[in-house]
This record gives sequence, structure tokens and C-alpha cells, in this order.
Amino acid sequence: MAFIIKYTVVFLISLVAAWILIPLVKKIAPVLGLVDQPSERRIHKIPIPRCGGIAVFAATHIALVVVFLGPWRHLAGSIQMGEWGLLFVGSLILLLVGLLDDRFEMRAWFKLFGQLGVAWLMFVGGFTFEGFLHIQLPWIVNFGATLFWFVLLMNAFNLIDGIDGACAGLGLIASAGLAGMLLSLHQPSDALVLVALAGACLGFLRYNFNPASIFLGDCGSMFIGFILAAVSLKANVKQSMLVALLVPLLAVGVPVFDVIMAVWRRMARKLISIIQKDKVVTKVFGPDLDHIHHKLMRGGMTQRKAAVSLYAAAVFVCLLALGATAMADNRTALLMIGMIVVLHVVVRRLAQVELWTTTQVVLQGVHRPHNMVSLLVAIGWDLSFLMLATLFVFGMVLSYPVTLPLIAICVMIPFATIYFYGTYKTVWARSRISQLLVLLLQLVAGEILAFVALLWVADLSHIELLLALSLHVLSVAIGIVGARASLRLVRDLSAWLRCSAGSDFDSIALILGAGENAILYLRQASFEDQQKALRKIVGLIDDNPSLYHKTVYGYPVLGNFSQLETIIQNHKVNEVIFTHHYSEELRDGVFALKEKHNLLIREFIFSLRDLDEKGLCQGIVKPYSVRELAQEEGGERSSTNPDPR
Repeated sequence: MAFIIKYTVVFLISLVAAWILIPLVKKIAPVLGLVDQPSERRIHKIPIPRCGGIAVFAATHIALVVVFLGPWRHLAGSIQMGEWGLLFVGSLILLLVGLLDDRFEMRAWFKLFGQLGVAWLMFVGGFTFEGFLHIQLPWIVNFGATLFWFVLLMNAFNLIDGIDGACAGLGLIASAGLAGMLLSLHQPSDALVLVALAGACLGFLRYNFNPASIFLGDCGSMFIGFILAAVSLKANVKQSMLVALLVPLLAVGVPVFDVIMAVWRRMARKLISIIQKDKVVTKVFGPDLDHIHHKLMRGGMTQRKAAVSLYAAAVFVCLLALGATAMADNRTALLMIGMIVVLHVVVRRLAQVELWTTTQVVLQGVHRPHNMVSLLVAIGWDLSFLMLATLFVFGMVLSYPVTLPLIAICVMIPFATIYFYGTYKTVWARSRISQLLVLLLQLVAGEILAFVALLWVADLSHIELLLALSLHVLSVAIGIVGARASLRLVRDLSAWLRCSAGSDFDSIALILGAGENAILYLRQASFEDQQKALRKIVGLIDDNPSLYHKTVYGYPVLGNFSQLETIIQNHKVNEVIFTHHYSEELRDGVFALKEKHNLLIREFIFSLRDLDEKGLCQGIVKPYSVRELAQEEGGERSSTNPDPR
């Protein structure tokens, strides 16, 4: 009973304190100038106070007064009176930094310096990665990892705070999950810190869930991330290092995934702007509208549904972390399976924009060895893999002395062979599969020549040389042929992502035909000079019965032409693209649906063109969005999606 009482009391104190303080904070917000005005980056339409973090900060520490000055101050745990004082000072500094940013909209560097300063203070006070892992680390590694952890979690909760209830709800779930983990590890005082934070978050959520009447602001979102980062470093996870690292990371998994994807996305866009010498410089620390909650809302969810979806994902990963902590056996396997499931969902459903920008960096940055530097990089890559394969096969597998003559034969003969056949004159991102096969055969020929030479040099049996030849060919093929094949794979991935990820200006397109010309169109789409597609392709239709309900080039074949109107209605298609010379009767049937469903009808034969009712081409389509095309036609058509800009 005493166990239940202390956690209930602390939770209720912070909850009630938040309920009482928030109306007071809302009244003083206009006086302090802490009101969030509507803008192009904001979802809300009316001014809303954005200093709710003051109430969350105060409510949390009011409840902690009872923990560390009341009847439970001697409970077991890593956080005692001195650590609470450090938490208070650090969170107070962070609160002031956040308030200044909320009031004056300071540069991102100001907020980052404030976060690093607070992280440094916590490191000096004993909140370190070395203490968390219980292993000795080099000072610079310990310092860097500690600062990175604090900054990661503070920014993770700061960036996820983009819709009503997201940050506070995820903070509540993460606090409860980590508190449960700490209770299982017999650290009650540490768990009570998180119980206090959970109560404050729930109290604030009453006013912040959609429609919100107050926002956390940077001062509140960074405070939640800070407390979670600090307390998680005090968790005494007496398990393998992998489990120790993944358990707290899973507890805060949703915001961390979002910030990782944000940095990934923005860095890729920055590289693209550098490669293209774009005058509009993309900022790595600048805002965008591609966070997880934005993507969920673009998929048709309301703010409430998007927030609840984030809560469900957070609960799943928290339960996974708690399960791994409680299990005595196979916990690592459970964690890895869970991480694979989460990563699959993230990449499949939420990371199309990030994957698209990354493929563009690869395609535009390394697609052609157009100068001496690129040529040297390609040659250096091949020589490195030949060298590594030689060291691996002879030095590690056969335990044979790797001498200079041995290296010269195993590296230089295969290299000379592929160089002689013009490997470095091929644009591998635009190669045929047959060229990759020929490259593999050239490598095998070079390897055979090298191992014939080894018969005179190496003191190995024929069986050992045959084994060495097989392993060497396999290793080199992975490094040299595999690297070039990956460029082809990136190109195909880019084509699929372009037409499946889309943007807010998409037309919903259906491809008529599933033959080679359709694939040619999808390939060509990946090379358009855009970061997002102008259309989203829902699938293809074709009269070949063997293709029904199959997948062609990553897109489903939805049916045949007799089902065309039903498919258009079900998928809200507003653009159809012919990729084959069909009969006049079939074309007339498609044009009969044009006015009824307000369709754009186009044809792709090496280039994309508009078609009139007679099936005649009207000119090459410019790379405009549907909205821009509608404006050129006098506003007769309008985009399905509103323009957020």
C-alpha cells in the first residue's frame, strides 16, 4: 500500500499544480509577449500563448519538493538531493533560454549553445555516459556522447512539438515507460522524478490537446527532453551494452526518430543545393514541413488522429523496452526484432522524402566520373577492396604471410584487367545489367591470371589456392561490382520514391499500360530536377490478364480497362497517362470520362504530352504542378490539396 501511496501522491501533486498554474500562465503570456501568432508554418488560426513550459517546469519541481524534502528523501536511487539541485539549476537555465527564444525568436545557434552549456553542466555534475554504461571510456568519448545525448533528446521533443498534444503526450508516455523501467531496476527515487514529470505533462495535456488553448513553447519541450535525458543516464541497466543503450532510446523512440529523419533530410537537401549551386540555400537548422506529424496530416489525418497515432507508436516501443528489461533471456533478440519492425514502418511509410533526397545526392553527386578527382576516387575504391580482400583471404582465412609480391599480384593484375577493358569510362548509374555481368567476368579473368602467377610464388597447395581464388573473387565482387550495382539500384529507388512519395501539389496519376514504355517513364521521372514529385502514381492498368493484381516496377496493376472508371473513382485519380498506342475505341472510352471526372489526359512516348479529344498531342508538358496548370487554363481546374505556402 505504501508503494502505491507515494507514487500516487507525487503524480497528483504535479497534476493538480499544472492544472492550477496553467490558467495563470495564460493570463501573463500577453504581458510577456509570449503569444504564438498564426503564420504559414503554423497550423493554428488564432493567437495562442506559448509559455506552458513554465507551468510544467514549476509543477514538476513542486512535486519533487515532496520527494526530496518530504518523507521519501532517503529512497534508493542515483538521484538524491544534490542531483535534484543540479536538475533544478540545469532546467532553470534551459527554461530561460527557451523563454528568450519564444519571445524574440533567436537564431538556432543561440538555442544550441544553451543546450550544450546545460549538457556540459550535467556532465560535470556526474550525469555521464560512462556512468550509465558502467565502463571506462576515454574522456573525449564520454564528454561527446553525454553532450550528444542531451542535445538529441532536447531537440527531439522540441521538433516533435508541431501539433496540439504531441510533445506533452509523448513526454507523458516516455516518462511512464522509463519510470516503469527504473522501478523494475529498484531505483524508486529516480522513478519518482519521472512520475512528477508525467503528472505535469498530463495536467498540461488537458489544455493542450486539440483544440489547444496554450502551447508548451521551446521552454517546455526542451525541459521535457532534458529531464528524460538526465534521468535515463542514471538508469542502472545491468544487462548487455546493446540492451542498456536501446532500452532508454526506445522509450523516447518516436521523437528521436523524428529528429534523426529531420537532420538526415535537411543535410541531404543542403548537399543537393551545393551540388546544383542553388541560390536558395537550404538550412540544416532551418524549419520545414516534413516532420512525422506533418506527413500524417498530409495523409488525411486530423490533428487529433495524428497525435493519437504518435501516442500508439510511442506506447508500442515503450512496451518493447519494458519487456526487454523484464525478460531474463532472449532480451537482445526481442529488442532487435522490435527495432526492425519500427524501422520498417518508418522507412516504408514515413521516410520517402528522406530517401528521395538521399538518392538525389547519390545520383547528382557521383553519377559520372567527369574529372580527375572522381576518377581517382573510383580507382582508390577498387584498389582498397582488392587490398582488403587479399588481407582477409590470405592473412585471416589461410593465415599465410602477406608479402609485397603477394599483394602486387593479387591487387595489380585484376586492377590492370578491369582498367584495360575501360571500366572507368562507364557511367555506372546509367548502365545495363549486362555491363555489370561483363565487369564481373573481367574481374574473374583478372583473378585467374593472378592466381596462375601465384602458382609460381605462393607456397600453397592447389586446394588452398582454389579456396583463396573463390573467396577473393567473392570479396572483390561485393566491393567492386556491388558498389557499381548500387548506383543502378539507387536510380531505380529514386524513380519509385519520386512517384510514390509526392508533395502537397500532387496530381493523382494512373498509368495506362504496364509495358517497357511505362518503366521508361518511371525511370525518367527520377531525373527531373525536383526534390518532390509533381504527381503521385497510384498504380497501373493493363489488359494483360497475367499482370492482374501483380506489381510492376514497384507499382500495383489495379485491373484492366473495363474497370477504369471504378479505379478512377476509388483512388480519386485526376490524371491518366497513356504509355502505349492503344486503339481508337479504347482512347475514345478514356476521353469520355474526361469531363465527368475532370481528368488531365496525357501520353508518354519518350516525352510527356497533353492529348486532346482526338488523341492528338498538344505539346510537351512543362514541369508544373496541377495548380499552376489550372491557373494557365483560366482557373477551370483546381488542386485537390490546399497550398500550405
